[in-house]
Amino acid sequence: MTRKPANTPPYVPRKGLRAVLDHAQVHKAGETLSRDELHKRGLSSHWTYPALAALRFLDILDDDDRLTGKHLAFNPEKPDLTTQKKLILTAYSDFFENVKLPLASLDALKNKFRDVYDLSERVTNSAFPIFQSLAEESGIELVQQGAQKGAADDADRKSEGSQPQAAGVPDADAALLNGDIPLRVRHTGYQVVINLQVTKYTTEKDLIKMIRTANRAVHLMKKAGDRH
Repeated sequence: MTRKPANTPPYVPRKGLRAVLDHAQVHKAGETLSRDELHKRGLSSHWTYPALAALRFLDILDDDDRLTGKHLAFNPEKPDLTTQKKLILTAYSDFFENVKLPLASLDALKNKFRDVYDLSERVTNSAFPIFQSLAEESGIELVQQGAQKGAADDADRKSEGSQPQAAGVPDADAALLNGDIPLRVRHTGYQVVINLQVTKYTTEKDLIKMIRTANRAVHLMKKAGDRH
């Protein structure tokens, strides 16, 4: 029997998802969490929709973007690890039902994750760090003791620069979100390609912000190059 396609797992930056979960703690079960609210709290406009989709995937939001109450399990002061583990096992059931854990290494884990969800390398670099972080924080053993460390952090850094960006410059909004230092370059000439991700939810205001972000990235790139 052909296995049904798995739902695409969350692919927002790991730190961004943590910020959204922390902010959700001010709300009660049944209250709505909106894109505008997340944007006003500092999340970039092009990350708000994927962030809400991530919460739906984890069953923290229902289809009407109302909090189910399960967000309280991620309270940083009083985390409910038992509930977190149940949520992760259910949300990522396609993975846990098809992979026997623990695996020998993080590389093997990442490859299995990519294969189960049929993801490109780019999306894997965004989605895998979230999966690993959520699973390990809830107490799920993913790899054997002594396996290599740091792969999730490396993949996370790739994911935070994988949205609209100037060539050679990390995504400006992600850099601001994570406090990264702008990349310094040593070129006398510049070839810049701008990719703007536009969906049916994108407004004119969103486009203006994207263009301003791109302009800022180009400015930082030129400024850094002028110093060398």
